[in-house]
Amino acid sequence: MIDDNRIITTLLDLLAIPSPCGLTDEVVHYVGKVLAEIGVDYEMTRRGTIRARLPGLSGEQARAVVTHVDTIGAMVRYIRDDGRLMVAPIGHWSSRFAEGARVTLFSESRSFRGCLIPTVDWGVSRDQGVEQVPIDWDHIELRLEEAVFNGDQVRQLGIEIGDFIALESNPEVLENGYIIGRNLDNKAGIASVLELLRHLVESEIPVTHDTYVIFTVNETTGGGMGSAILPEVSELLTVDFESVKPTEKSPFKRVTLASGDASGPYDYHLTEHLHRLAIEGNIPLQQKYLRAYHSDAAAALVAGHDVRTAVIAYAGDASHSVERTHIESLTNVVRMLEAYTTSEPTFPADAELTSVERFSHQIDARTLPRHRAETPDPATVIAPSDGTET
Repeated sequence: MIDDNRIITTLLDLLAIPSPCGLTDEVVHYVGKVLAEIGVDYEMTRRGTIRARLPGLSGEQARAVVTHVDTIGAMVRYIRDDGRLMVAPIGHWSSRFAEGARVTLFSESRSFRGCLIPTVDWGVSRDQGVEQVPIDWDHIELRLEEAVFNGDQVRQLGIEIGDFIALESNPEVLENGYIIGRNLDNKAGIASVLELLRHLVESEIPVTHDTYVIFTVNETTGGGMGSAILPEVSELLTVDFESVKPTEKSPFKRVTLASGDASGPYDYHLTEHLHRLAIEGNIPLQQKYLRAYHSDAAAALVAGHDVRTAVIAYAGDASHSVERTHIESLTNVVRMLEAYTTSEPTFPADAELTSVERFSHQIDARTLPRHRAETPDPATVIAPSDGTET
């Protein structure tokens, strides 16, 4: 049985673990511990990508479900003479969303609390000039909550350029089902995938084919899963966050099925297969083209993996800022994943290299519009009407 409270408990655990891209070891330990408790075997790459395996009724033509454990964050890039720190973003996010963020800085020996604030002349006279400050990372500084007033005092604490900075989540879980906080992208996705595994194992629901569940560690910076995708994997489904417009009707109960993103279209057939599964399972779904989006699915193709790719996303708001999602959308993601992992593959022929005789079609010739028009000879069309030559 899918347990809403367990999803929320797991999500709050994950939000308590700092994991900006490049500082993901502790969240990897947490995911590994949960997998061991569930009884799911897994392997790891050197950098921490986890590949768990659910044995299927068939060992041929495996599939993969992918989600990422890393989040946005920042890094110290310069220590100013006044004791303030200049930072560089980790991941692609705007400095507009950094203003006012409570953070933890991790040096080699200890951690420090701080706040990201705009670089302005602070005052009480109506904050004059604040609106004229450019929105960029050159005008964001980290104020350490320490008695430091010059660069030497900062360094005496053991802080150096390259130290990682993690955003505080400050999560809220409301009675109406909304969940608010930083780093929901993609901690909520991890919580949903882990709930899928718990649900399938506890309910003894078999998956039709071997299913690898991959937790990646560098999606935020555009990386991928590299060697974690085995050659027998023919389909790859990514789970991630997606911001929906506030004007959309009932968006926070739905799962978004993406047709494509900034890298181009996802696999036509796998996407249609997921659409049919949602209809059959009565799972609230909306289809969208995510033009300002990048995911592990695109990274897998760039890395040269011969897999069909698709993306589903839970409904969110304000990506990379103070984000929001809803428990019903997370639950529906789990339902969608269950429907997929217990279904047959999109094409049995994908189990091996094939010929055109067994290859798929996307267009049915019988559905094409018919026309009888023939292109006339231009010389005939422009010839004088009296028949004389020009």
